[in-house]
Amino acid sequence: MRFPDLGADFTGRAPLSVEGRALFERLAELAGAAGDVRQLIDGDYIILYLVRGAPLYLISIKHHRQFSFDFTGQWP
Repeated sequence: MRFPDLGADFTGRAPLSVEGRALFERLAELAGAAGDVRQLIDGDYIILYLVRGAPLYLISIKHHRQFSFDFTGQWP
C-alpha cells in the first residue's frame, strides 16, 4: 500500500458495548505499542489493517451490510 496512513485511526473510537470493548482491547493488545490499527472505507467495503513499521497486515475486509461472519449463530 502506498499510503498506509490513509485509513482512519481505528483505536481512536472505543466501542460502547462490553463485548465490543473486550474485543477492542484484545486487538490493541495484539497490535502492540508499535502497531497502528487503521480502518479504510472503500466503496461498499470496510478494510481493517495493521501498520507495524514497513509491513502492512490485513486483518479484515467486510461489506458494509455484513455485521458478522457467524451466520449460523445469527440465523439458526
